[in-house]
Amino acid sequence: MTTLLDVNLASPAPPASDLAAILSAYNDVTERLKGSHEMLAREVCRLREQIQEKDRELARRERLSALGEMAAGLAHEIRNPLAGISLYASLLERDLAGAEAPGELLRKIDGGIRKVDAIITDVLAFARGARPHRRTVVFGESIDRVRAQIHARAAEREVSVEVEDVVRNWPLHCDPTQIERVFSNLLLNAVEAVGPGGHVRVRGGEVDEDHELVRIRIEDDGPGVPESARARVFDPFFTTRETGTGLGLAIAHRIIDAHEGTIRVGASPEGGASFEVSLPRARSRESNEQGTAGKPTGSVSHWSGSQVTDPCRRGFRSNPKERS
Repeated sequence: MTTLLDVNLASPAPPASDLAAILSAYNDVTERLKGSHEMLAREVCRLREQIQEKDRELARRERLSALGEMAAGLAHEIRNPLAGISLYASLLERDLAGAEAPGELLRKIDGGIRKVDAIITDVLAFARGARPHRRTVVFGESIDRVRAQIHARAAEREVSVEVEDVVRNWPLHCDPTQIERVFSNLLLNAVEAVGPGGHVRVRGGEVDEDHELVRIRIEDDGPGVPESARARVFDPFFTTRETGTGLGLAIAHRIIDAHEGTIRVGASPEGGASFEVSLPRARSRESNEQGTAGKPTGSVSHWSGSQVTDPCRRGFRSNPKERS
């Protein structure tokens, strides 16, 4: 009599080729699971970074909002008596017309008053955070106006400013007056930071198709921004320069934030400073209506005047530099 055990023992073993196929399929599934796990780990790191960055940005906005309210109140309180001092100084200068020594002192007083008034104007500009009046703007037109504004200072310091043609044709959805103020500050800072014969470049970064953003970088070959200063470089009244109020970059950050963009500081390929500005791109239909469509040439217009192994870690190279 044949039992079930005898039948099982008599069954032939599966061919070696079938075992190899099973092992191969198992290894393939294991590798796919490993790849999926690594991808999920990277995604978790990315999302964690985004949450931390959003938390820091929210805390910064709350802090700056309170500071802005206080600064606005102080500015108004200072400006009122300052206007009286300016009036009395002008009346006294008129009464002392022809007197050389007192007249010179009064002119110095008037110059000091104007400087204080300019600081108050910057404080109010930072505190108010005017809402942008957006329209479609061709970046090349705006950057040309900015270069004209800083031409004298760049020429005096023998610094050249170059703009890639690839960014000139980019249509932006922005307030041109506010954006020109941002790039005027960034370019002037770069011109002041590099030495005689230095170079400042306006370059195009990646285009974020998902969020309809364009990235524009201001790079120089100066000494760079110290890494210890990067976290505070956009804070109001923070400066490492002997001159300046420390409000220029704070106002720039506020303007870019109002445009739902970003501004970051890092290191340029030349070892100097790099400021990357992300701004909303105008829709294709709007730019076509204004005749702004064009293909990038990749050339440059001249004007005188690492590998990261941990997906949760990011960074820029750093070199010491002074900025305001």
